[in-house]
Amino acid sequence: MADIFQSPEEAQAQIDQFREMAQKRGAAAERAVARMEEFSVEAWSTRREVRVALDSKGLVADLEFAEWAPTESPMTLSRAVQKAHDDALRKWKEGMDTIADEEYADAEELRVATKAAVQEAMPVDLDDEESE
Repeated sequence: MADIFQSPEEAQAQIDQFREMAQKRGAAAERAVARMEEFSVEAWSTRREVRVALDSKGLVADLEFAEWAPTESPMTLSRAVQKAHDDALRKWKEGMDTIADEEYADAEELRVATKAAVQEAMPVDLDDEESE
């Protein structure tokens, strides 16, 4: 079996390099998770009759209607809620992608995996729709 390293010092240097890289990735992961757990977004409908707030998991945390909103038809309100929710989801995805890009700039596989998990959490048909 051939020796990979010429000396024990070379082997130790390689081990130290791997340890440092693992520590940096661990710290980046801790920062990313902390930021993601605190992240929330909100979006208003076009005419501001509805506000939708999403939590760190992209789930509805709050829904607020303007005082005058009940004068609108149920269909109009339904569309306003859907629009605000879709816009909030887009903001949520953009924010999560930004966190992944910033925290995992030196760890391509973590960045890609995190962004893929975020994309998987998105509704399939949301990408097909244009933001109005």
